[in-house]
Amino acid sequence: MIYMDNAATTWPKPQKVKEAVAEALENAGNPGRGTHQYAVWSSTKLDEVRRQTAMFFGIQDPLQISFTLNATHALNIAVNLCYGKILTTSMEHNSVLRPTVTRGYYSIVDANTEGSIDLEKFKNNITALTGAVIMTHASNVTGEVYDIARIGEFCRKKGILFIVDCAQSAGIVPIDVQEMNIDVLCFTGHKGLFGTQGIGGIFVSPHIKVRPYMSGGTGSHSFLLKQPTEMPDCFETGTVNTHGAAALGAGLDYVTKIGINKMQEIHTALWKYFSSEARKIKGIKVYGPDAENDGSLKLNTGILSLNIDGMDSAEVSAELAENGICTRAGFHCAPLAHKTLGTDMCGGTVRFSMNHLNTKKEIDTILNVLREMN
Repeated sequence: MIYMDNAATTWPKPQKVKEAVAEALENAGNPGRGTHQYAVWSSTKLDEVRRQTAMFFGIQDPLQISFTLNATHALNIAVNLCYGKILTTSMEHNSVLRPTVTRGYYSIVDANTEGSIDLEKFKNNITALTGAVIMTHASNVTGEVYDIARIGEFCRKKGILFIVDCAQSAGIVPIDVQEMNIDVLCFTGHKGLFGTQGIGGIFVSPHIKVRPYMSGGTGSHSFLLKQPTEMPDCFETGTVNTHGAAALGAGLDYVTKIGINKMQEIHTALWKYFSSEARKIKGIKVYGPDAENDGSLKLNTGILSLNIDGMDSAEVSAELAENGICTRAGFHCAPLAHKTLGTDMCGGTVRFSMNHLNTKKEIDTILNVLREMN
């Protein structure tokens, strides 16, 4: 089998991640709700992983991180912190679009037909009414990595809240919330960080006033009949997924040992090779920036979206699966991105999403299958 669905969830999980989950199953109690050894083990593990996460993202105070179910959960919390008009982009996942549209009072910057975002166009869409910018660090359809550092710098100068969805980039591209002027960072654990599903998190800068998104038990301030308003308790309502946090910690260790810069290098190199070779096949349309013809340096998380003339994307994906190649077809929960790329009326695209374990030999195998299908 050739696994090319890492943008949905990474596979295989490292052995250390499996061991971390097994250890948690043996030792985890309810964190913050007792002084016996199992409750203490869980509380200690959460503190440890919180510190790991802070170091990984350049966060100075680990207590400014709350664990969540996933990036979508974190992004819903983040939208709830916004004031004024929200500015977002046409390349967003529904985890950004739906809570933003539900809240109302927003505007959208359109990317070009390749899915790239022009910084000057972005700046021109910011007005005196703009209170927050929320955007993805990398597209889940094309894999293009956006220059959030420059956008963050501009937002900081304008006093605009800058929220970043790094579901696709965390573990693949270096992220430093201080250097990139990120006010709120939303992440998931089961993709580039190689953890399990059901764990994610949100970082909120200390200068941002937080307000509860949900209310319930926190294991602290039990006689306070309103939800605590300090981090991390403010957003950690109910029992935190200690088993998922343990897996996240092991995943962070795994990525750190390989090196985030090495991860970025491998993913971008695989994308460039696949993109270049696939574009040579007659009848195949590849979406997103052209690595060969685009003069600017493009980074990519290892995602390639394509279509075959005369074939529905679901049909292509199913035939690839019969050949042992795992992909995802359709709209990838990013409807405006497909409108931008012009694939909204043709069933979306077939998405290949690689990780550092994939090889050029595997890509060559896929290319041969695509040639036979075409």
